[in-house]
Amino acid sequence: MKTLLTIKQQKEWLSANWKNGTIRHYWSCNGYGNSKLFDQCDNLITKESGCGYDRFGSVIGNMIEILFPEQLHKLAKSKCTGKRRTYKQAKDFYGLFYNSVDRNAWVDGACGDNCMRKILNKIGFTLEYVGQANNGRTGNQFYKLIPITKHDRKYL
Repeated sequence: MKTLLTIKQQKEWLSANWKNGTIRHYWSCNGYGNSKLFDQCDNLITKESGCGYDRFGSVIGNMIEILFPEQLHKLAKSKCTGKRRTYKQAKDFYGLFYNSVDRNAWVDGACGDNCMRKILNKIGFTLEYVGQANNGRTGNQFYKLIPITKHDRKYL
């Protein structure tokens, strides 16, 4: 898979924006349930609540929109097609949309975290699972935001 960012650009982006690369996903199934993503300094990146959809996918999608707006726009503009006059969707990247009138790109993370990971891979990054700490109804999962591997480049 050819990524939007070159290996050099990926390393530069990480060194400029994401020193450690650690992401903490806090989840809870109390009440309606919620998911929150925190960066390495424990700053809230995004949050979602409710039930009946993939909250983890939604927070990953929100993170992609926040961290990679230019790359998301470029990907959506090139991949989204369709007969609708206003917004179009991508066939290869489920959950990726582009509004041709407003020239706005967005993702619908509720379609699943695997779809969001595929979009993240196309940009040039992946989430590497580090570990978790759960107590039944709440928990934390830890990930590292790293450049996509050579294996993933070849086989995705």
